[in-house]
Amino acid sequence: MKRTKRSGLVFIVAAVGTVATIAAGSGFWFVVRHRESTPASAAIADAEFTQIRSRFAHQRPLIDMAIRQSVDIATPTAAATSLRTFHTVVFDTRGRERIVRISVPYWFARRYARHHGQFRWLGELTFLDDTEFDPEAIVVSLDQLERRGPGLVVDYRRPSGGQFISWVD
Repeated sequence: MKRTKRSGLVFIVAAVGTVATIAAGSGFWFVVRHRESTPASAAIADAEFTQIRSRFAHQRPLIDMAIRQSVDIATPTAAATSLRTFHTVVFDTRGRERIVRISVPYWFARRYARHHGQFRWLGELTFLDDTEFDPEAIVVSLDQLERRGPGLVVDYRRPSGGQFISWVD
């Protein structure tokens, strides 16, 4: 009888361990599929950021980085459009210069939103590969994103050359 209980306990521990390993592996695979980091010079980064910015030339970012808060921007067609993807491109100038590109499904932001429906990124999106912007306290309300609809969320450049831009579509 004791042997049967011990066998059952070993089975349960093994099953729980297997499920935890699969879950951790799935999370790692998800991050690897949605994040890319490549070495890049300042000139390459400037060219990529210029191209991205040209898509949003007539749009004000939702987040005003001077005050680290969102500004109220209403878009009349926003209610008809659902958000699909949250994009962030970072030029990290610490150590080896590199560009980090992150594109995650919008449901990911919704799933991991905390603090009364607010999402704090970069640190949450780059947790396997931190950037110089991770400590920035940038928080956006998912309600604000959804009211605004697709478009530019933040566009920020430090005097040192590091920069990041985020948008939803």
